[in-house]
Amino acid sequence: MSVGGDDLKLTYFATHPSPFLDRCRDSGRARILIHPNFLPGSSHGESADEVMDYCRALVPDADGFRTHRYFESNDIHDEFAHRGFKFFSNLCTRCETHLRPLQHRSGMVSIPIFLEDGGYLLMDPTLQFEVIRERLETPGLKLINFHPAHMAFNTPNIAYTREIKDRHGRDAWNSLSGSQIRRLEHKDDGVRTAIQRIIDHVRGRKYPVLSIHEVYEQSRREMP
Repeated sequence: MSVGGDDLKLTYFATHPSPFLDRCRDSGRARILIHPNFLPGSSHGESADEVMDYCRALVPDADGFRTHRYFESNDIHDEFAHRGFKFFSNLCTRCETHLRPLQHRSGMVSIPIFLEDGGYLLMDPTLQFEVIRERLETPGLKLINFHPAHMAFNTPNIAYTREIKDRHGRDAWNSLSGSQIRRLEHKDDGVRTAIQRIIDHVRGRKYPVLSIHEVYEQSRREMP
């Protein structure tokens, strides 16, 4: 069963130049925002300004962001707002109910995350859908955040994909072929199969699906 589908209204948070993401953007299949890495040793730059400049060059029209490891500070928020960014998605909850976008002190809108794949693994290492089904039925925003690597390898536990990445090193990791990924992927239940169950659940109940930009626009209309 494929996770794909134009009805998902995907947004990718880019970390590097990608012909695949260029095709997604040009075809209108997905929106592209930025995923800056402000941590020590970042390939994006040695200072916050360098990181922001690098990521803005990747996606010149980006108006939202999510940082690596959710790293943030008031100075970073204020600078992004100064550069014209409108929203960010950097607050990750453990399937909290009644979530809604918040007006951040910077003036930007903070759009919280209902479920992240890594958080799912921490909350329920078995990845049983019944653990999350009831929370999906509660009121509130249900923003789902998942990582391409976890989807590709169908990560079954926190250590699985990290071990693959550490074993290969950065250069080899970045050039893994499709056949290598298929050989290394987990064949039983993992992140990809869990996300697919969530998608099937939403589709089966015909719940409305919004892009993150649509969530932002709706929140601006509702905020005082």
